[in-house]
Amino acid sequence: MEVNGIFEVVPGGLHSIQFAGEDDHEFSRIFRLWNDAEYLQSFFEIHYGDLLAFWEYMPVKEAVRVTRMEAARLENEILSIAISVALGGSENLSMIFKPLSPATWRVDKIEKSKARGLRRKSWLRVYAIRLGVNHFVVTGGAIKLTRTMNEREHLYEELAKLEEVCRFLRGDQKDDFGLFELF
Repeated sequence: MEVNGIFEVVPGGLHSIQFAGEDDHEFSRIFRLWNDAEYLQSFFEIHYGDLLAFWEYMPVKEAVRVTRMEAARLENEILSIAISVALGGSENLSMIFKPLSPATWRVDKIEKSKARGLRRKSWLRVYAIRLGVNHFVVTGGAIKLTRTMNEREHLYEELAKLEEVCRFLRGDQKDDFGLFELF
């Protein structure tokens, strides 16, 4: 997978990667998929065992409905905070994007991050690279029904995309301000 470009979703802080061969940047792509009832129906039928382990009983039709509602709320929340940041508000994107690994004790210039859906037991994840308190580059997203990202191919692909974007950003970095010159 190769980075094709970086798109500004909201000026001043929220950006999104477009990979070669994709029509959309990742922020747009994941929320489009999470609103597509046919895609979700197929996903939950394929991963029905994981869904049952996540929720003791939830019909596929209900999982599709919950996902679509939650995705709309999550997209609105991320965009609302990003717009507030752009307008000088007191919110920041680090309120919603947290370190990918709970073991992270040191903040690097480039940090793998995730935003979870807004429900208490949410399966939606938006993955991003943190460049600063209010600077994030979305690399993808997934429906995570397992404990770790290494248990399913679609989650492992998200880890690979995070790694690829980290390499890309580090490669374009010529000085401390090099990352922000991309935008």
